[in-house]
Amino acid sequence: MFLWTDVLQQRVLWRDMGELRYAVGGSPISHSLSPLLFSLVFHDLKKKGQISTLIPRTLRLLESVHIDEVLGWGYIEHGEHNPDWTLLNSPLDTNVALLTRLVEDVLTRDSRIAFSGQKSTRTHPTVSPHIPTQYYPKEVWLNLTSPLKHQLQSMAFTPIDNGMDLLSVNTLRWTGHGWYCATTDGAGVVDVAIHHGIKVGSGALLGLNGGGGSARSIADAWLESGGHVVSLGGRRKIDASLVSKQLADVEQLDLLIDFDGTYDGTLSAKRTLKPDYLPLDGSREERELTLSVENATIDGRWMLVGQHLESWRRLWAPQCAEYLPSLEQLMSWLFECEFEITNSRRKSMEE
Repeated sequence: MFLWTDVLQQRVLWRDMGELRYAVGGSPISHSLSPLLFSLVFHDLKKKGQISTLIPRTLRLLESVHIDEVLGWGYIEHGEHNPDWTLLNSPLDTNVALLTRLVEDVLTRDSRIAFSGQKSTRTHPTVSPHIPTQYYPKEVWLNLTSPLKHQLQSMAFTPIDNGMDLLSVNTLRWTGHGWYCATTDGAGVVDVAIHHGIKVGSGALLGLNGGGGSARSIADAWLESGGHVVSLGGRRKIDASLVSKQLADVEQLDLLIDFDGTYDGTLSAKRTLKPDYLPLDGSREERELTLSVENATIDGRWMLVGQHLESWRRLWAPQCAEYLPSLEQLMSWLFECEFEITNSRRKSMEE
């Protein structure tokens, strides 16, 4: 039987719901896996009964070398700067329904976690008092990558950490009433290093070649966590204030990150993290080996997963921190989604 009370209740429900738009901006950006990670975490939290007032409306890639163009999309959604997504070889926003079905399917599988490692003991920062305690009707969440991280220098943004001081902002939130920003690369890499058995808090030595936004964020978080940092040079050296050891005093690194791709390799390292990531090739087992914690070369996906989780923990949903998936769980889900998409594309091309 039709009841007007049902209609009124539905109107109240939709009035209390908020629309969420997500995008990742930078150049190049077509290869980014951040929209996939966003979908996985969002729908996992939904499944757990969290962020129930938010409805995802838009997923986008924003190809741009200017921060103003990305912020402009945050204010007013438009169709510009919209490259094909490499993973599907077509625009991301035309494949949201397909991606959502895949994500929801992966989240319901009883799949094994293939990338177990050491549990992070890093102390997470307290929730900033500047972050709104509720979600607004028109939320916009953004991730930034190169070359945009150092471009955000405006009093119109409320920083919840020292990202603006480091010129290394990679996470934004627009509520319709104000902008909030954070840096999450550094904390994400510290978690990844600990997961791979590096004892950061016991003075582990990090070598950085290059001194861009990500390098500054990582050096700052590494020092804060009890490790040491040495500069290996590069086109732009890391700031002296973020260096705690001199190169001449170092015999071996615990972790090496070459942002410039120019390090000559004269100093040995127990582990190397590649900040970029390439498409995974080969059999399922070969792909798993690439991402294995036993591999001395840490694939850039680990850094991406680590910083993405920190974006949720630090800025987007700090109230849900205890419900976020673990580093290894999110990597396992990402692996399953990538494997499914690339295999489906390969089969369709063969037919």
